[in-house]
Amino acid sequence: MRKNIILPALAVAGGAAGFLLRRWQLASAYQPDTGLFVHGAPATGALLGLTALLMVVFLVLVCKRREGLDDFLPAFGSPSVGQMTVLAAAGLLLFAAGGFGLREGFRTFRLWQAAPEMYQLSAPVSQMLTGALCLAAGFGVLYMGQMAYRGRILDGACLLAPFPALAALVWLFAAHLKHGTEPVLMKYGFSLFAALLFTMAHYYIAGFLYGKPRPRRVLFCALLGAAVGITSLADGLDLFTAAATAAFTLSALGFAHGLLGGPWPDRMPPSEEETDSTAQPNF
Repeated sequence: MRKNIILPALAVAGGAAGFLLRRWQLASAYQPDTGLFVHGAPATGALLGLTALLMVVFLVLVCKRREGLDDFLPAFGSPSVGQMTVLAAAGLLLFAAGGFGLREGFRTFRLWQAAPEMYQLSAPVSQMLTGALCLAAGFGVLYMGQMAYRGRILDGACLLAPFPALAALVWLFAAHLKHGTEPVLMKYGFSLFAALLFTMAHYYIAGFLYGKPRPRRVLFCALLGAAVGITSLADGLDLFTAAATAAFTLSALGFAHGLLGGPWPDRMPPSEEETDSTAQPNF
């Protein structure tokens, strides 16, 4: 069974099903006049049931321990052009999200300048910071994708690798700040949950470069995050949130594909014994 194809496809299919159920929920269970959801609506139960089912399925399917995934290249290295294409698309979408975030942040900052008593300064600051970090995260995803494709660690890897996780973390904070006065969690909960899963997935991905490999945690957070992220796109998100969600979804799926297909023996670093034997001259 080719898990590197089946599990990402399952995440996309689960996300598509969640997208349809979310649209059904918004059309049948949401009351715009009160801003509340109908209690016990079938659409809500089906959506939450699907999310719980995906959590259990991914938890079971990724629980098996695999050897040889203790370093970045054996874990994510892949000669697949498709994986590199997905990660390149994720990086470009992060650049777009960064631009949208900076534009929205500056717009909110001008509103704060005009009426500081009506707006909090933390809102535009967090939006601009998220946008700037998404630009750095785009370089980080492209850099890690390039290393995985070429099969060698490049200079500056440990410098750029943490930025995707950092950008997702600040995005999570900014989203919570934006909806902090909204008492109905169901309105924005899926987007918030997706940002949390993306933060954890990319944090664990960067950990491979710091000697802290957590392959099962990467797979669970990446696959479930992709499914929940696709589901959250049904909410009619703003440009920044939609671009960031799409970018992190593609990045999570790309790294999950590489991790499920590894280890790649031809790209694993030579052992110390092999290095010593090649270093000794033969007489």
